[in-house]
Amino acid sequence: MSVKRSAENKWANATIQDNFIFSKTMELYPDLCRQLLELILGIKIKEIIYPEREKTIETRIDGKGIRLDIFVEDKGANRSFDVEMQVTNSAHLAMRIRYYQGLIDMNNLKRGQHYSALNESFIIFICPFDRFKQGRHFYSFSERCDQDPSLKLDNKTHHIFLSTKGTANDLPPDILAFLNYVDSGIVSGKFVEEIANAVKSIKSSKKARHDFMTLHMALLEERIEGELQGEQRGRNKERETLALKMLRKGKSFDEVHEFTDLPFERLEQLANNNPSA
Repeated sequence: MSVKRSAENKWANATIQDNFIFSKTMELYPDLCRQLLELILGIKIKEIIYPEREKTIETRIDGKGIRLDIFVEDKGANRSFDVEMQVTNSAHLAMRIRYYQGLIDMNNLKRGQHYSALNESFIIFICPFDRFKQGRHFYSFSERCDQDPSLKLDNKTHHIFLSTKGTANDLPPDILAFLNYVDSGIVSGKFVEEIANAVKSIKSSKKARHDFMTLHMALLEERIEGELQGEQRGRNKERETLALKMLRKGKSFDEVHEFTDLPFERLEQLANNNPSA
């Protein structure tokens, strides 16, 4: 299947679970984003602002940056919110949320500012699976004393996992309906109906389709290139293994080069790094 056809199929089948669709919905309809956060957290937000569209945070030294699905701030309240549509049940989600927190804090605190200037932050993963297998829709984590859990380390960080597979009645009806919509596509209630209409509008937008196709094709080509490079590294490793065996049997560089097509310079490196060859 061509890269373009793959992108077209993915667009045709994309739902709110797709990062692009979710991000665009929350970005183009900020009032829905505000309502969603209020329903999840049980707080009131005066007005959300987007510091940057499609927020990307790079490390200040050579390292792994992150591209956030939704990053907004509560105007005038020193609170920031990162909301991620996390559809892969990776074994390293806890470490990912730790890394996100560190980069968000680093991005938030300007040079020379005191630590007290850090925003209260909320990182929310919306998951179409029950990561912790306790039947909850809502799992929230904060740092507490191991010896006395009543002592909370008030560092103003909140890490939340929402599960679409929960069975407990642990959230307001509107957010439960939203999680069911994420999971099944079933529309129930006014809030979810508004989100579903927003998704439908985005799916009918030529610009959104073009942006999605461009992004998906770029990511797919990058992945294919990475796989090809990986295959090439594998073939090179096999050739080097064979070359070492031949050198250990006393074959000349000319013979090994002719059989493996490895450069003479690389054969010399292999011989020098492996005295027994």
